[in-house]
Amino acid sequence: MATETAAAVAATPPSVNVPEAANPSMINKANYVGANFIDQERQFIEVQLNMDHTEELHLTPYVIEADENNLDFQDLMKLTTMDELHEMTWNTKKAESEAFIETAKAVMMESGLLEAETSLSKTKMFPTLVETIFTNMENEDHLFALKLALFELQDIRESDNVEQKTALRKAQNKIDILQHAFNIMGVKGNPETDVPATTDPVANAKALDKAEATMAAELKMPAHQRPATVAKRTAATVAKKNPPKKGKK
Repeated sequence: MATETAAAVAATPPSVNVPEAANPSMINKANYVGANFIDQERQFIEVQLNMDHTEELHLTPYVIEADENNLDFQDLMKLTTMDELHEMTWNTKKAESEAFIETAKAVMMESGLLEAETSLSKTKMFPTLVETIFTNMENEDHLFALKLALFELQDIRESDNVEQKTALRKAQNKIDILQHAFNIMGVKGNPETDVPATTDPVANAKALDKAEATMAAELKMPAHQRPATVAKRTAATVAKKNPPKKGKK
């Protein structure tokens, strides 16, 4: 009797602990809407799923690991490709960046800063441009914004130089990013967008000579007496005497 009972139990299929492979896929053609990477290292993906079967679209974020051994990732790759995934990531970041810019513009407009900024001539923006390029060389926010701006250039967007475009996207500092952009575009004029110079070439040459002479004179000074060094030291002293209040950065 005991033997028959044991045999019957052994023959009964389990009702719990269903193996994962037997579970229905979380990501499938019926609920998949889109996906994008959510980290710089491209290790994790947020998948947008429509989990409600109603007339309205209700998206549910579902984060998975970008690992070929991950069953969810395998299911995702049946519905899209890595190229499409990178493109969707780019579009998502672009939309977020544009939203941030619009918010910043609204704040600047309310404070009057936007009007002051737009009143400056383009030539007066170059000091800011140079400082932006040669500082925070590996800041991820700066790198993303620079890459995004470069990919908006028609010559780069329409270039068939896939190798350089990929290298530009993966570059880890501003100099490499710009170098790849120059390799794609080269140096050429664009009659549709270029504007003629309005400054006096002779006056420009004199100003550059003066700037070069000033730099040469500064190099002859002891390092601790050079204007740039003094300015940095003064700024550091002021910051030390006026530390930020608690709760403020």
